[in-house]
Amino acid sequence: MKTVFLDFDGVLFDSIKEAYLLARYAFYGIPIKDKIDEEHYQKFKKYRYLITHSWQFYIILTLIEKNIDSANFANLYNNLLVHGIDTNIKIFDEKYVLARENLVKEDYNFWNVLDTPFDFFYEIINLSQDKNYDFIILTNKKKLPVQNKLKEYIIENIRLFANEDLKEYKNKADFIYNYLNLNNIDKCILIEDSIDNINDCEKYSQIKCLLADWGYVNPKEKGLTKEQVLEYIKE
Repeated sequence: MKTVFLDFDGVLFDSIKEAYLLARYAFYGIPIKDKIDEEHYQKFKKYRYLITHSWQFYIILTLIEKNIDSANFANLYNNLLVHGIDTNIKIFDEKYVLARENLVKEDYNFWNVLDTPFDFFYEIINLSQDKNYDFIILTNKKKLPVQNKLKEYIIENIRLFANEDLKEYKNKADFIYNYLNLNNIDKCILIEDSIDNINDCEKYSQIKCLLADWGYVNPKEKGLTKEQVLEYIKE
């Protein structure tokens, strides 16, 4: 059996609009259903590739507010990521997460259309019917909203590990390595749109990483097309 780990945001689903509305609310207090400022939204989308965890949207919005030039944006972001952590970030992330939970509970239909599946997702659903594959979603999102999203597609053969499962690990790479050892699995594939998550896996020869070019990919990196990824999975 071939074990394949899949990122959720940017690999299976396009969740940029949900992230923007939640981050905008947590940062500015703007009601989630208010009209989107397209210029501001496009700036947010441009730097989405830098994000691994929801609290990091605070740094993105802080730099957007300062009108940081795009040439310097990533360097300043990485600097703040290391040296700019403060209590405001914790407050921001609590608001972000709670807003998502409330939206799922109180207005599911509105929330449900914010995320849209990539074509790749449907390909994985089809492949998951084949017992030769073990597909596992691995995401930094909270488990409940992802479970709710997946229920819509009546998925039975794809397992999910989320934020709650990753808490005791430094990163996805360490989680996967531990999972492989616990389950006596020699090797696996990880499909990601985050080059940072992929780089974390370099120390583990058991993990073969594939960068998806359809997600939130660093423009400096060259990823694989959906067709190329599927071909590799099926080899």
